[in-house]
Amino acid sequence: MDKQKKPLKSALKKTTPAAAAAAPAPSTAQKRKHTPTVSTKPSAANNSNNNNNNKRTKPDPSSNNKNKNKTATGSKPTTKKGVTIKPNNNNGKKGGPVTGGAKKATVAAPVKKVVAKPKKVEVVPEGATLEDFRIVAGTYENILYAHIGCIKSLAIGGHFLASGSTDEKIQLYDLKRRKELGALLQHQGTITALTFHTKTHMLSGSDDGKICVWRTKDWECLKIMKGHQASVHSIAIHPSGKIALSVSVDHSVRVWNLLLGKQASMTRLQGEGLKVCWNPSGTGYSIMFDQEVGIYDMATAKCIRTIKPAKKTRLNTMIYYKDDYLIVGCEDKMIRIYNTATGALVKTLVGHGNRIKDLDLVTVPYTPEETSNKDFVGRSGTKMCDLLTSVSSEGKILVWNLEDAVAPAEDLMMKTFIGEHKTDMRVTCVSVQKGIWKNNGVQDVVADGEEEEDSEDEMDGVAGGAGEDSDEEEEDSE
Repeated sequence: MDKQKKPLKSALKKTTPAAAAAAPAPSTAQKRKHTPTVSTKPSAANNSNNNNNNKRTKPDPSSNNKNKNKTATGSKPTTKKGVTIKPNNNNGKKGGPVTGGAKKATVAAPVKKVVAKPKKVEVVPEGATLEDFRIVAGTYENILYAHIGCIKSLAIGGHFLASGSTDEKIQLYDLKRRKELGALLQHQGTITALTFHTKTHMLSGSDDGKICVWRTKDWECLKIMKGHQASVHSIAIHPSGKIALSVSVDHSVRVWNLLLGKQASMTRLQGEGLKVCWNPSGTGYSIMFDQEVGIYDMATAKCIRTIKPAKKTRLNTMIYYKDDYLIVGCEDKMIRIYNTATGALVKTLVGHGNRIKDLDLVTVPYTPEETSNKDFVGRSGTKMCDLLTSVSSEGKILVWNLEDAVAPAEDLMMKTFIGEHKTDMRVTCVSVQKGIWKNNGVQDVVADGEEEEDSEDEMDGVAGGAGEDSDEEEEDSE
């Protein structure tokens, strides 16, 4: 993909000194409310007497505009209230104000006009209907076109979809326009981890042990962070966007300072971390190993609880639901939900016929009495529903209602799901996006008088240029 930067167009036009000097002078009767300097010019009749007094004295800043309507006469300077006023015989030459009579005329410094950015508002096309949500699944059969290898990782940020493959490419797609954007070719190895922070930045990890920071505005690689000695398994960005965690085959968990683009710390693990994720509040995180999950406190970085299935099985993936629940996908075809405060098993979801490969969450409006979600906002009887999407190696995609899954019940086995789809492919990963309007997306128009919110992000402060490496030294803490 072409990485050339496009010049950014500013909404504010800068006024150069040359343009300010060439600007037409105001009329003598015009009065300016804000005059940064105090200066006068005598009438044309007195110009002949002032040729020997052509030196200009700078006004005293403390005087402000107290005497801006005063006129100096004669050849001697006049001092009033600390302000020295001298006549001037430039007669309209460049560098001095122009006057046509006894009254003083002043030229105010050019004022930069601040133009409020218009806010984009959503206009629903006539007859459009809102999709509930979209499920994007990666497979061994490289069904996402432009890849020549199996898809190993997926991520959605805003309307961008990124997919990573064994062909060492990160392929980009625009989900709103349904078109391919191109490929990112920074890594030298299978793309193993992709994650977005909102819609402004993306982090990618690979078998080469590197983590790249990408800016979605122009898809520039802001930083290449080095530290891991082997393949990166998983990356998790803190909700604040200032730090990130990563786990690798090298049995380490590393903390990255995203504002500086450098490694902040490294801790050795007793085993190989397969996945890491933050809880939604950012107060803690979890690291998944082969057969157990460790829950850590952010303040102390210590493991405060260990979750281990009663039945010995391999763990393949996990995800937080709120701060209270941790959902784990297992090799034995089961999805288990645990209470993070006690470590107790809340529910086991049964429905897949093969090992669980990936999980994702989405919150959508739910109106059981309607066939369409159009105009759902404010409608009586409409509520937001938390859904879990799970995929397995057999190619089956299931959708679960999490409100029912975490509800207290005597039977800890739940076999009821609200949606099913068979892909007839070997699914490897999944990512879910909230619904969009069906007929070519949403039209954006400008609303008068409304300002657009600043979309800048903390991660815009990542230090260094494109492709620069982190020189941070490793610090081992057992």
